[in-house]
Amino acid sequence: MTRTQLLGLLTGTIALGLPGLAAAQVYPDPNSQPPPEGYYAPPPVGYGQPYQPPPPQPYQPQPYQPQPAPVYQPAPVYQPAPVYQPAPVYQQTPLPTGRSLVYGDRFRPQFGLAARFGGYGNYGSFGSYSTGGGGVDLLFRVHRRITLEMGLQYQRISQEDLYLNDYQYERFDVPMTLGMRVHLGNPLWLFSPYLVGAGGLVYSRLYAFDAVAYESHLFGEVQGGVGFEWRLGPHFAFNFDVRGQGRFRKVGELGTANSTEGTLTDEYGNTVPAMGPSAGFIINVGIGGFF
Repeated sequence: MTRTQLLGLLTGTIALGLPGLAAAQVYPDPNSQPPPEGYYAPPPVGYGQPYQPPPPQPYQPQPYQPQPAPVYQPAPVYQPAPVYQPAPVYQQTPLPTGRSLVYGDRFRPQFGLAARFGGYGNYGSFGSYSTGGGGVDLLFRVHRRITLEMGLQYQRISQEDLYLNDYQYERFDVPMTLGMRVHLGNPLWLFSPYLVGAGGLVYSRLYAFDAVAYESHLFGEVQGGVGFEWRLGPHFAFNFDVRGQGRFRKVGELGTANSTEGTLTDEYGNTVPAMGPSAGFIINVGIGGFF
């Protein structure tokens, strides 16, 4: 045996024995029995064979999957903060076309103070007489056609009655009334006619110069009439009216033993009717200011 053959034999022996030895050392199994003596482990399949690449696989293209179109999301709409809406303001019906000296472009309630001067003609149980006086009125314009009045007057008469034995007397009356004036026609008129009605109480006192005592009483009073208002501007007005008037009270019967109410006796024993019901008229002239 030549050296070359011996070297090849050793090389093959080593090549055959090393894989089994390596396998036994690297992957020992503690539960397995050692192989019998002289056992030869075959080499793994394909060991020592030339590398055979796997057969080529035909190219299978993946089907085209289109991307879904993006869904359009609109931008959020800007919501402004809520704006507070005030309650509607009552709009009063405007006056007719034009301009009123007293109301301006529109009516507004007004408070006024007026001075009143007038004369009073009366016929009653004491006979007929006339008197004059003055007073003040509180005025309230509550509507373009309605004015309320609250009046206080002082009326006085002092005279000698030639028909009753030179009978001299003095009398004064203080009417306190509440009334209403209803204006007629267009509120823009410079001269505004009105109807007026009023009622209240009157304190009266009668004093005869030769009498033992004076007599005083309270009367009820009613008034009604017509007049007009002359508007001098938005804050001033002149008025004139004529009113019928009646005063009434219950009086005792004349000649009774227990009642002298409604009579007046002088120092000579002359007894005359006095301070009884009466009727008459009033003429009033006034000027007032409004605020």
